[in-house]
Amino acid sequence: MSLTAPSESTPLSQLFSLEGKVCLVTGGNRGIGLAVCQGYAEAGAAGIAIIHSREATAKLASERATEIQQKHPKTIVRIYRANVAVSKDIEDVTKQVFSDFGRLDVVVANAGVYTETPALEMSSEEAQYVTGVNYFGPLYTAQAAARIFKENGGGKIIMTASINGHMVLRPQYESIYCATKAAVCHLTRALAVEFAQWNIQVNAVSPGYIDTEMTTELVNKNPELIKAWMADCPAGRLCKVWELKGVYIFLASGASSYVTGADYVVDGGHTCH
Repeated sequence: MSLTAPSESTPLSQLFSLEGKVCLVTGGNRGIGLAVCQGYAEAGAAGIAIIHSREATAKLASERATEIQQKHPKTIVRIYRANVAVSKDIEDVTKQVFSDFGRLDVVVANAGVYTETPALEMSSEEAQYVTGVNYFGPLYTAQAAARIFKENGGGKIIMTASINGHMVLRPQYESIYCATKAAVCHLTRALAVEFAQWNIQVNAVSPGYIDTEMTTELVNKNPELIKAWMADCPAGRLCKVWELKGVYIFLASGASSYVTGADYVVDGGHTCH
């Protein structure tokens, strides 16, 4: 088997549509993950599985799912809980999503955590925690997805990486975060090569500075950060989270049929320096 091609006669609007597709998004209850879920509903997805990680986030996830469902009544939205750093957790939940919806077409490994602890102050526990979520989480999520896709004709895996995987940003210290995101960038390429034989595409999105709750928390602690970031960003502003919808829809749709192993940098030109 190889990557399948759409028919030449397929209308462009249909290529970009997610009609009939079922999509799973880890960390889909806030930030980038929530925007991805909203975008997939707008693109006509038949089903969306929002994966959250803690009991404390269940209420928020439920509220977000209800909001999407009410705005897009043709899309079935369900929430599930899993710790992506635990292989069995994400494996079991992915199987449950497939069972509940009867199919699975797109899996977005988006869940992640951030730290700016300086390297010499970082405990082994914190390093292992960040690595567990940011690197092993995408690996385990991709494994769970690929096992289902392999037996069902293929599918699409999308990793949320970061420009931190391409460069070291300033002035904050992000050594372990940078390392995990760089690992995800290369993991994407390695899995793309390995999984293509089963008609599975693996791609990544590397966002720059996005206007999310996480970014707001950082800036509230240190207002000078924004000035430093924008000095290096030709766009001169933070990216609105909804501006990422397009690239995630493209990678989930038939329009990206020959794209695999790619890493889409969406950073307002930040990495051009």
